Amino acid sequence: MKRFIAEFKDDKDRIILILMLIGSLFTFCLPSVIIVFLLKDFVSESTYNISKAFFNFELLLLLITLAFAIPVIGWMLALIFGTALVLFNIIIIAIDLYAISAKKEIIVPVLFEFL
Repeated sequence: MKRFIAEFKDDKDRIILILMLIGSLFTFCLPSVIIVFLLKDFVSESTYNISKAFFNFELLLLLITLAFAIPVIGWMLALIFGTALVLFNIIIIAIDLYAISAKKEIIVPVLFEFL
């Protein structure tokens, strides 16, 4: 698990992280990809590191979900585990949204580093 204490330059970074987390509910890892690859120069180092860790976390969830979709039995497992992973993602996003608003430590459960 990676733990971050968010040190924002201004409210713009906080808003960007909140939008990334909410956008991740609907588009999985696309918002974090945009921040990591396109907005690197426009956000603080803290926001960039949190976005990078969140990208790694959601990419791992995506790869696990895709691995179950290969065989027919995997489709059934993908339905069960995919739903569980989506719920896990929603819980992590809710916890991080609360941590950002309360100015507390942000936790991103990263097992593997892709970036």
